Amino acid sequence: MTYKGIKFILMTFVLALMHHSFANAQDSKDQLFAQLRKKFGSMRSLEVSFSSLEPVSGIKGTLKALRSGKYHLTVTDRTIICDGNSIWNYVPARKNVTINALKSRPSTSLDIVLFTFLYNYQPKELKEFSIGNSIYHGLELIPKSGKTAMGIKSLTLFVKKGGSEIKRIKAVEGQQALMWDIQSLKINASLPESLFTFSPPKDTEILDLR
Repeated sequence: MTYKGIKFILMTFVLALMHHSFANAQDSKDQLFAQLRKKFGSMRSLEVSFSSLEPVSGIKGTLKALRSGKYHLTVTDRTIICDGNSIWNYVPARKNVTINALKSRPSTSLDIVLFTFLYNYQPKELKEFSIGNSIYHGLELIPKSGKTAMGIKSLTLFVKKGGSEIKRIKAVEGQQALMWDIQSLKINASLPESLFTFSPPKDTEILDLR
């Protein structure tokens, strides 16, 4: 066999490997997205324990929410409750509560991201990351429309390799990144309606901005 013949065979083999690797990468990101869709696509409620990493680190909290838009968020210094129409922002140390209409709510809140990512986004890229002593798949999602969805340009879900548990979420909004570590995430638990109502304690100052 001539040198040109050997070179042609080697080039063909390399191209075949490249195509196989690209196809596997495509399958992997689509397969992981399909797994997440199967697990989270029909969720009606969620309970999340989290800690923030960006833009401010160290804020720990719990979130209980319904797909309908009602939620109960507790962080270090305050409790924020939404009944689907109004939002109460209660700060115990100050003994005050601010009430706003739902329309003033940020669209990049954690529950909105979790409830809508399967419908507004599509998989773009899958990479591996080391977090602590574990290996995670970072699945980057972009809006289906090609434009920003809810103001978010891209969304990355970090899932432990070999599983489907979401352990970290990164959302890029404009030039700012928002990132949360997820300590626990439960779906479809029965949440009482009383969780999404708020009665100010006695001597609480009320600022109603509705």
